[in-house]
Amino acid sequence: MMILCSVASGLSFGNKAKGVMTTLCFFRFWLGFGIGGDYPLSATIMSEYANKKTRGAFKAAVFAMQGIGILAGGFVALAVSSIFDKKFPAPTYAVNRALSTPP
Repeated sequence: MMILCSVASGLSFGNKAKGVMTTLCFFRFWLGFGIGGDYPLSATIMSEYANKKTRGAFKAAVFAMQGIGILAGGFVALAVSSIFDKKFPAPTYAVNRALSTPP
């Protein structure tokens, strides 16, 4: 569900801005629903299947990977935004208000 809704969020469809925002909100809602179920589930599964000796380290790794994923997501967003800005340059807001945000 998380993979499907992530891809669908990135490819939100519609021919008007309202339609795109509606599909984006729909898929983001279900993505959040899936993530909300995955966070406690991953810690529970790690607790059940790890032995007593390594259980604490494995649980710490599960929660550490969430932070690393958040950082990696930010870097990916910066990289994609930079590529998009170089590929589709737009004038600043002070120069042209209408064209400062490309369609």
